[in-house]
Amino acid sequence: MPRKVSEPVDGFSTPTPKPKREITEAQREHLNKIRELAMKKKAELKEITLKSKLAKTVPKQELAKQYDEYVAQKAVHNLAVKPKPTAALRPDPEPEESEEEETVIVKKPKKKIKKKIIFESESDDEEAVVVHKKKPPKPLEKLVYENTKDQLYQRMIEERVKNSIIGYSHSLGV
Repeated sequence: MPRKVSEPVDGFSTPTPKPKREITEAQREHLNKIRELAMKKKAELKEITLKSKLAKTVPKQELAKQYDEYVAQKAVHNLAVKPKPTAALRPDPEPEESEEEETVIVKKPKKKIKKKIIFESESDDEEAVVVHKKKPPKPLEKLVYENTKDQLYQRMIEERVKNSIIGYSHSLGV
């Protein structure tokens, strides 16, 4: 089926553009309703997103308020304990917000060493005292290092075996 061709320009023909589709009034109303519903849904999703972001910031704001209250209480406590005579002569500089907290050192109770006393049956005078001490635990870094080293060693052995099998099969021509 031949195409409709408009007048040729410089020996080239250009196809005629398709006529635009006519939309009825009912279709136009239907599209407008769909657009309104989409806009409402989009607004709801934006609101939900905003609420979720605000919900994440609320605990941080509460922590900031608690910290400010703590700093204010500490400042009041310090003023009550040590009144400075030179404070009246100069204005107070803005308090620096530092995140230093008081460190409390708690000592763990020492573990008692369990002793086992073994009696020898040959003579009642001799006693042997055996003290069992637990070895100090290895640091986590050392355990991770050893575990990784073992894994690499196993992988290396597997690679060697695999390469040996592949080389053997190539030499046989399989």
